[in-house]
Amino acid sequence: MAFGLFRPQPSPVLVDFGSAGVKLLQVAPGDTPEATGAAYIPLPDDVRTQPVEARLDHIARELPAAMKRGGFRGNRVLLAPFSQHMLVNHVGIPQAESDRVELVSRTQVGLTLGCDPQSLVVRPIRVCETTRDGQPKIEVIVFAMSRDDVMRYVDLFKRVKLGVAGIHGEIHALVHAFDHLNRRDDDANLTSMYVDLGYGSTKGAICHGTSLVFAKSIGIGGRTFDSRIAEARRIGLAEARHLRLSEGIKPMRPEPAPASGIGEGMALLRAAVAQVEAPAPAPAPRAVLSVSEAVRETVESISEEIAMCTRYHSALFRERRVDRVIFAGGEARDVGLCQWLASRLRLPAKGADPLARFLATTPPPAGLPDPGLPHPGWAVTCGLASCPADL
Repeated sequence: MAFGLFRPQPSPVLVDFGSAGVKLLQVAPGDTPEATGAAYIPLPDDVRTQPVEARLDHIARELPAAMKRGGFRGNRVLLAPFSQHMLVNHVGIPQAESDRVELVSRTQVGLTLGCDPQSLVVRPIRVCETTRDGQPKIEVIVFAMSRDDVMRYVDLFKRVKLGVAGIHGEIHALVHAFDHLNRRDDDANLTSMYVDLGYGSTKGAICHGTSLVFAKSIGIGGRTFDSRIAEARRIGLAEARHLRLSEGIKPMRPEPAPASGIGEGMALLRAAVAQVEAPAPAPAPRAVLSVSEAVRETVESISEEIAMCTRYHSALFRERRVDRVIFAGGEARDVGLCQWLASRLRLPAKGADPLARFLATTPPPAGLPDPGLPHPGWAVTCGLASCPADL
């Protein structure tokens, strides 16, 4: 007779703390994993600008209703914290210290931040052997978080009677969202770059198959676009965001470089003389910039940052190049933005919908926003399903 004493425990609730809101997902594992619960807690504009304590208080108030609305089961969570709480950095460890990578990387990060290394929780990922300053080194990606910030999240969920089973950085979770696409042996030879276009920042990751070899957080995101549009149109951030989402960002060609040489100098001289001799024209009305024109410099800044990521990778692995770019993140819903960035990178690119595999055989959970649309912004949440519960 079965008494249910060994009934399997529900999988942890996956929680992604994004700058625009908090995503929650629960997945039933198996050969065909299924999403069994989902919810979204938006962060209003007045909450986003508040200190982290106020944001966490807001989330704690909203969590019980979101858990009920999403149909979640169990009392454990696996989370990716706010990006501001997770440092991502590449460091070089002397090869003589190869057996103490975690200790040395914690010390280096502590010196960089000016804090006690023992106050940090670090997760190093070995990448390759390299040379820095003429010395043989081990290239390591370090994910670091202060113990105080870890306890912020533990205390947050304790308030709503939930336990934290694991904490993983956004980039670490992001790449795991695509593990199922790189399961064949030959996929180890495929170099993929994942670009998560978020509201608060952009994350870049490069993988050889499923192995992470480069990671970087870029402090430019959807909010930066909204700020540029607000400045150009002299409107508020909320109105700028609505305008950007309704009009969309359309790819633009680079501005042509000015001609140079004697001919240009003579043309400028003639124009200057004509301007002195002619009466001053009436001031022209101020042109209204389109969304794409207003964000041109921001898009160029992101594309240059991403290009720098590929150059860093090329310096580490001279025999390999990036084969493709996969765009994820909430801002990847703007196809024009992705096309613009892909044209600058000159690489094959595609948009991701990482949640689709969890909805292939089951209806969308009741709490999932926009169930009929792609969900590129749920990549980190989906990737947490493949991360270990090891806290």
